[in-house]
Amino acid sequence: MRVADAAAGRGPSDEAAVMLEVASAATWIGLDRALRSPEVVYSESFAMAEDGLPRDGRLSRLVAACSPDGRRRESAVAYPGMGADGVLLPALVLRTADWAPQVREAARRSLVAALKSADTAALVAAAGVAVAIESWERGGHALEAVAEALRAAPDEVLASARGQQDVGVRRLAYRSWLASDRPRHEEVLLAALDEQDVVCQMLCAEWLVSDALRCRRVDGLERLLGEGGARAGVAALTALVELGRPDAGVAHLADRSAMMRATAQWAARRAGRDPAVIYRDALASDRAPGRVRALVAGLGECGTRQDVDVLLPFLEDPRPRVRAEAVRAVRRLGGPVAPIAGMLADPAPVVVRAVRRGLRGEPGAVPAPRLWALLAADSPPHVRVGAYEQLCGMDTWTRVHADLHLLAARDAELGARARDDLIDWSRRSAVTAFRMPSEETALHLGKLIDTAEPVLGARQAGRLRWILGRRAAGPAGGGGGSRSA
Repeated sequence: MRVADAAAGRGPSDEAAVMLEVASAATWIGLDRALRSPEVVYSESFAMAEDGLPRDGRLSRLVAACSPDGRRRESAVAYPGMGADGVLLPALVLRTADWAPQVREAARRSLVAALKSADTAALVAAAGVAVAIESWERGGHALEAVAEALRAAPDEVLASARGQQDVGVRRLAYRSWLASDRPRHEEVLLAALDEQDVVCQMLCAEWLVSDALRCRRVDGLERLLGEGGARAGVAALTALVELGRPDAGVAHLADRSAMMRATAQWAARRAGRDPAVIYRDALASDRAPGRVRALVAGLGECGTRQDVDVLLPFLEDPRPRVRAEAVRAVRRLGGPVAPIAGMLADPAPVVVRAVRRGLRGEPGAVPAPRLWALLAADSPPHVRVGAYEQLCGMDTWTRVHADLHLLAARDAELGARARDDLIDWSRRSAVTAFRMPSEETALHLGKLIDTAEPVLGARQAGRLRWILGRRAAGPAGGGGGSRSA
């Protein structure tokens, strides 16, 4: 409304122009839609009837370019001043995806000419809108036009676009820059090392790899491998192996990144060395805090069943993340469940999460009495979650018992999860529970249903009683069925 009022001479146009100069792509898209709202259309019609002509020509063209009237939109985008005005260039970009073919074609013709004379700020603003509408049905044309304009822009314009906060604009600028014949090896290497966005990093890394393979040079790859991110390092190491330098992977066997370790293990094998032997030797002598975790993980990834004895002592390491990694490594190599099952009460949540994953498919790993003790309200939350999941994995009626127990106790931490699980079981899995519970278990579950009914609701409680084959005796007094347990 402030833009419409300024266009009609009822508000300060300078203030509206300043707002447009700093507007984001999302703001332009929202403004385009809002200017076709009934409130704005009525306000504009009233102003035309009262004042004859709007007072601000620039904002009038903007309002016309976003009008619900296709003829007005077509006339606005075809006007030479529309494309020449950098502030209004984003509106011209939007019209290239217009639903009316006449408007769309006129906007596209105007956009090509406008982009050639646009300054840095206008080109960056247009790029932001073009990236934002790329996924629209007719939005691809604007992105192609802006990308072409960026490829032809001076170096300082491209550099400015590569430094924008809008990550979409940065990625478009990097693609345009790297697709041209202007980048130098050193510039791209510095960009790959300094850039924070992983997509832009990889665009630079791919260019460097292609250049290195073409020129048979390894210096940039070695620096990218040592100082770049994990994805860029993987690309660099892969290229070094192709260039006959597989030995470069040995130094990265203890990398924190799993994909980097996997690539380094492949490179070591290409160099004729067994990575598992390197990991074993390193674990026997290296206790550096930053490396032990990665060494444990690496041995778990490429070791054998005989390496479990090497890994078991690390289950008692004082560092939680090392213990968690040891749990994963032991289970990956098929190690015993017993020492891991005893860690379900570990004080570190990261360790218990690893234990929970390691015990999946092992319903009897922890005795039921121990699990019920760990589920007690005074246990830490992460321990209770682990105990609950193990109970639910034991058998059907233990799962139902655990859910009802938490609901009957009005458990604040796990009650909602238990309710959802119980409802899901009754709807999806109850029909496959061919073995009914014992009479004692059925009576106990029935009492829990009665207690939990205010939380479950009468209908769900009745459904559970019917599944159990128990005549309802709860306060609702309904939902009973013949006793078949």
